[in-house]
Amino acid sequence: MGTCADGGSRAVVGDWAVAKLEFPAEVTPYEIYEQPEILVELERVLAVVGYDIEATGKRDRYGPFNKTMQECQVRDVRDWSIFETNCEFTVGASGSALFRLLGSRMTLFGVLSGDYHDEEYCPRGSCEFKSRTWSSVYVTLKGEFKDRLLATVRLSTAK
Repeated sequence: MGTCADGGSRAVVGDWAVAKLEFPAEVTPYEIYEQPEILVELERVLAVVGYDIEATGKRDRYGPFNKTMQECQVRDVRDWSIFETNCEFTVGASGSALFRLLGSRMTLFGVLSGDYHDEEYCPRGSCEFKSRTWSSVYVTLKGEFKDRLLATVRLSTAK
């Protein structure tokens, strides 16, 4: 959602959206990870962020952008449902996807829930990972959230 220009807070009902396309896209879809144990400390993963305040208004050789992809590592696993990575994003990136490569397929297995952001410790993201000071916090796909996501996917593929 980004920041609120009027200074008022907006209620966040859900950080994940599923879109139904009007016509098929010529892409290889990713899979949703459905195994019970999924977190491997120091495993390399790919964070795909659709919106990040720090990237807003910046340009690259193709023009303006606000989407980022970063290779990260799983770090600081807590209770097998919440973990951190050594990537870091800011306000507006919540709900972004975290993928792992299984065989030759990209597999969704986590969703960005928040971040720890300390500019004095890590000005511009060029420092070493430090848990709960400079990192991104993810939740795994499990429980009711995963059940609802899979139900939505099955419903859209059934039509």
